[in-house]
Amino acid sequence: MKLSTRRAGFTLIELLVVIAIIAVLIALLLPAVQQAREAARRTQCKNNLKQLGLALHNYHDNFGRFAPGTISRTGGSFGGPEWPYLIHFILPNLDQAATYNILATNWGRPGPWIDPTQWPITLQMGIPALQCPSDNQGGSNKMVGTGVNLPTTNYMGFFSGLNDGQTAADAGTSRAAFGINRGASIRDFLDGTSNTMLMAEYLTGTPTDWRGWFYTNRAGAQYLHATNPPNSSVPDNLLDYPYACTAAVNLPQQNLPCVADGNTPNNFSTSRSRHVGGAQALLADGSVRFISANINLSTWQYLAWMADGNVIGEF
Repeated sequence: MKLSTRRAGFTLIELLVVIAIIAVLIALLLPAVQQAREAARRTQCKNNLKQLGLALHNYHDNFGRFAPGTISRTGGSFGGPEWPYLIHFILPNLDQAATYNILATNWGRPGPWIDPTQWPITLQMGIPALQCPSDNQGGSNKMVGTGVNLPTTNYMGFFSGLNDGQTAADAGTSRAAFGINRGASIRDFLDGTSNTMLMAEYLTGTPTDWRGWFYTNRAGAQYLHATNPPNSSVPDNLLDYPYACTAAVNLPQQNLPCVADGNTPNNFSTSRSRHVGGAQALLADGSVRFISANINLSTWQYLAWMADGNVIGEF
């Protein structure tokens, strides 16, 4: 006679308990994984800025000054060709010599919104060295109504003053490293190269706006100002234009607040990043610092200006 044996198994309650324990462990582990990933992304972002710093200093070694911020035939804003930006001039030092060689034959040509034919497909790919991996919103390139995709950047140079009007004037103690038809030389940094910023992070906005699209000399595209500290809740004042600021791209919850203004001297853009607590900045001595969003506004502005004569404390 065969005795029947009953196979032991988990009850439904036991299975539910095990599933609940696994869920709790995943919930505890996920933030740590996310933090580790963000730490890696932040390190890559910092390295990108370091490479930009090396490229700028190599340019300075060759020409005795940093690359011009932007080019304008009239010497003022919006004077055409508008699009040549400091990043374009240092492309050979970012392993982008082929791209630079194509652009170098077109410095005087109109911008891509006027003459799309000058932008072959070889120029339309994103450049990894210009992208912070933490910013996955706007993308590595954009069309913004021009008919061609062109690279975007998360790293923009500081321009003089607190708005586009003061940038055009480029005068007084609020002069920054970059200006229209001007790049500073080391001797211009009277406050010291370790006390002055060259570049800082900015967000590439949404796929349909021109934030981070460095092909027009306006706030949010080429100009970065020290009007407000990093990641400020105060909206950037951008051009009232379909590709600049509209209600659809005013996204404070995504650290993309903007207010649409006319084509006025009041337009400005300030440093923004996806990093919690602040943004990375490249100093004129080539070092990269993480600047807290809680930095004193005066200190932040002193850091952006190269000869204001103000003493900078800890930051």
